[in-house]
Amino acid sequence: MFFEKELLSFNILDVLELKQRDVNMFNSGRNFNALSFRFRSDAVLTTKAERHYMKDNYVSYFPARLDYTRVATVDEMIVVHFDTISYNTKSIEYFLPGDHAVLSGLFREIFDSWSKKELGYKYKCSAILCEIFAECYKQNYVSKAQNSKIQSSVDYLLKSYKKSDLSIKEIADKSFMSEVYFRKLFKEEYGISPQKYIINLRIQNAIGLISTGYYSLKEVAYMSGYNDYKYFSVEFKRSTGVSPSEYLYNYIEKG
Repeated sequence: MFFEKELLSFNILDVLELKQRDVNMFNSGRNFNALSFRFRSDAVLTTKAERHYMKDNYVSYFPARLDYTRVATVDEMIVVHFDTISYNTKSIEYFLPGDHAVLSGLFREIFDSWSKKELGYKYKCSAILCEIFAECYKQNYVSKAQNSKIQSSVDYLLKSYKKSDLSIKEIADKSFMSEVYFRKLFKEEYGISPQKYIINLRIQNAIGLISTGYYSLKEVAYMSGYNDYKYFSVEFKRSTGVSPSEYLYNYIEKG
């Protein structure tokens, strides 16, 4: 989900408070993402593929360029509109927080700061949005078993993912098991293949390096585990939706 990205690059466009009744709206092709906290809601959201039922205290994420219909007798929320290329999905994502008071407070805080527009408010709002992401992650985190059979391999992977010649067999060897068995256990525990996990780590590392403005794109590729810049560019675009140069131009230089 949206809050699971270690480095979610974003640019806040607006923060709104909506208190609506008898809503029947079609949202089409919005070029920004939206994150909302619903204080009161019975909204039904319908896309071509899915139907979602909102309730009080739901946190919801809406990706850019998603067409959907929103129908509700009551829909009261605070919503943050923002740009990002660090996360791609075509579905609405949402959850009911276990401790909704913390998140409702953060959403009220970001709306209040955005509305007052005091000196440095965009920095403050960006910090609050990061707090929101962190709280969403915290409330959804499921800890991994400490006695995991693959823990030694995972620890090695996290230390070594920037090695260009890192292999899954090399990682599996750290837990004294076959590559096939390691892939099976890793997928069961993390939900994705170890190779995809490594790619995600490398691309997130690359985003962080590009964001500093200190390195050329070829240097970033090398420092993230890629000896071949063309291959790095392909992986970067597959993960983010844009090439490294497009990311640099649109999200760093145009800042």
